[in-house]
Amino acid sequence: MNSTESAKFLTTLITNYTFNDNKIETYVPFILETITQHQLLSSKSESSREQQVALHKWCTRINSLLQSKVTNARWAGICFIKISLKQSGELFIQNLQSWATSLMVLLTKSEPTFILKEIITTLTELFNKTQNRPELQREITTQQLPRFNTFLIKLSGLNKELLPTILNALSHSVKNFPTIFRPVNEQTQKLCLNILLDGTYYYESELAKMAIECFTRIINFGGKLNMDYWKLTLLKLVGSLNNILDRLFDTIDEEKDMPKKLTGFEMPQVSEDYVVAFPILFSRFKCLSECLISLISLPTSLPVQIPVNQILDLLYRVYNIYDVSFVTNSKDKNEYYTLMLGIPSLLMNCNKILSAAILSIGEHLTRHLRVISSVLLKLLNNSKSRWLLRVSTYNLITLCMQKYGIGLTNSISSSTLLSFIIDDIEIIQKSQYDISNNTPVSTNNKKSSKKKESSQITNSDALVNSSGIIYLQANNDVQCSALEVLKILLQTCGASISSNKRLSLDNILLSRILSQNISSTYNSSKILLNEENVNMKLYECLLFSIISPSEYQPTILPHALRIFSAGQNSQSTQLQSFCSYALSICDLIYHSRLPPLERSSASTPITQQLEHTTVENISQHSYIENNDNSNMLVLEQSQKTFDIVPEEANTLIIEQNTVNKLEINIDKAITAEENNVLRGDNKSKPNIMEDGSKNNISIDDKVNMQKVELPQSTSLEMKKKRIRSPSPIGEKEELSKEDKEKDHDRVFKSLRMVDTNDDSDDDMEIPEIIMEGPDSEFEDNE
Repeated sequence: MNSTESAKFLTTLITNYTFNDNKIETYVPFILETITQHQLLSSKSESSREQQVALHKWCTRINSLLQSKVTNARWAGICFIKISLKQSGELFIQNLQSWATSLMVLLTKSEPTFILKEIITTLTELFNKTQNRPELQREITTQQLPRFNTFLIKLSGLNKELLPTILNALSHSVKNFPTIFRPVNEQTQKLCLNILLDGTYYYESELAKMAIECFTRIINFGGKLNMDYWKLTLLKLVGSLNNILDRLFDTIDEEKDMPKKLTGFEMPQVSEDYVVAFPILFSRFKCLSECLISLISLPTSLPVQIPVNQILDLLYRVYNIYDVSFVTNSKDKNEYYTLMLGIPSLLMNCNKILSAAILSIGEHLTRHLRVISSVLLKLLNNSKSRWLLRVSTYNLITLCMQKYGIGLTNSISSSTLLSFIIDDIEIIQKSQYDISNNTPVSTNNKKSSKKKESSQITNSDALVNSSGIIYLQANNDVQCSALEVLKILLQTCGASISSNKRLSLDNILLSRILSQNISSTYNSSKILLNEENVNMKLYECLLFSIISPSEYQPTILPHALRIFSAGQNSQSTQLQSFCSYALSICDLIYHSRLPPLERSSASTPITQQLEHTTVENISQHSYIENNDNSNMLVLEQSQKTFDIVPEEANTLIIEQNTVNKLEINIDKAITAEENNVLRGDNKSKPNIMEDGSKNNISIDDKVNMQKVELPQSTSLEMKKKRIRSPSPIGEKEELSKEDKEKDHDRVFKSLRMVDTNDDSDDDMEIPEIIMEGPDSEFEDNE
């Protein structure tokens, strides 16, 4: 869309839908959607005059709506400012001063709550956009933001409904502008603590989450941030949690050697009646524990020290409380039972704190793994009937195994852990009727016999009916978390699991997956077994069981292949894709592959093999002759020796120690060079003149290499054929025309000689081809 069409659309919206203040709230959704779809306010690279006029009308109309007497019209103007900030940077820079001033004026007036929320969020976005712009920050943010923060603190005590919005704005302010936020730092911190320690707010409510986020950002990014201040605040949180536990565990006989108490934050007093006090204390513990988790999880601008020992002492204090804890004789047992009602929630919060500590501290907790593993097994043992706590414990075990790997598996008892997992993933089938009690009744008392006969099984339909069988299994979330632990356990140390446990696990996995093909009479159980998440985890565990097989039992790979092949026809697309992935892994296990090797075909011609031969030795021979006892001419010509090495050694050749007959046709071109040597004094250098126009003579010699028999002890390397073709051309004097013609005829009568020297280094016959010229030493000797 060009700028002209955009200007027309924007002008149409302004004219048709924004001039009626009483009805404009009904058109706001349509206006916002249209502007978003067509990007009518976005900055174009080349904006036309019509576009500038339309944008000017838009800004003028927004200012008019902000000053309107109609409440909904003011709300519409604020909404138009927000969408203008998102789409146009030019409108933001041009109207920042006027919009910020108008919104601050509206904030000081008694506006409805929904308008105040829009004003606070819009001003927060305005100030945040000036963070990386020093000029705007110096001219506007430095002047307006302190007033904005101060008024938010005052407004928090007047309107409780605005607390989440106010805390969100303050948290952004302290993060982006910590220096400007410093005057209201302590007031905001007290506001957050009052909300967290009140005890009437649920820890997962929006207000509690905003208070935790704001408090954490004040500690991490506030103006007073340093290492000691951060650690002191964290120790105060730990001390406050211990103070809450002191009141909760009043009826329990704890250990006498308790760690030194830490000072905490000041908290409002609670009632002495445990019925009223315990819900408030449980809520405080949850909120402060979430604040502790957020404090050690979020990043800080400076390196800090985490008090690990104090945090672990707090966690161990809660983990030591279980159902058979000793009760103080002087206390009311009803208070103890009331405490036991909230113990699972305390344990779950401790699991969250430990998870955050593992992610933050990391390897520094390695020395505590043995104690942590014993705590985890204890939690599994005490949470058989508490599925939420059991899921939390399994998730914590998964995190520990992912973080520490084999280190945790060495500390934790894998057999005990596997026993808990088997109990959770195994499905027990139990008949609803006890056939053993179906005994015949005596006929002495007819009245009683009739009553008993009515309660007995009289036919076999009840044994076959689906309602006659009960399937006992754990919660689906518990099964998913247990299977996740099993998957990581198989991946980490699957081969080291005992054969009995491994056999039980494989049988359970196969039986549960294969039980999906149960007959239609068991539809009720089929619904339980076909839970998608549990089913997916079963397939994943089966794959990891194949990847890490046991050394002492047969593999289940054939069964897994059939299961994964059938899983490709499943209704779940996620299961189909996973089965395809699993089949590719099974194929690699069945058909192991080596890296591809580059080999030459057997039908490659010998001429192509000669092109790929390697040069073994390059030797240079110098031929020196004296001319007239004064000048010396030295001609050097390189002599190359080629080794033909077969790329694959044939076993038949090695056994018979023979070499097949090779027929090689070599065409040689002998070039006769004439050199003119000019004589001079002893100081002059020889000049070599070459004239190859008349002396280039080609000769075709056919060399047939007969089969050479080698001894059996000869190695493969000694069977190489070496073909030497040296053609040294010595110094020749300038010949006359008649001598050249004679030499031309003599060249065709060159001899072919084979050197059969028995004293060679190779201990075998090496055919040598010597191409001699007309002036060779051989003919001279002849």
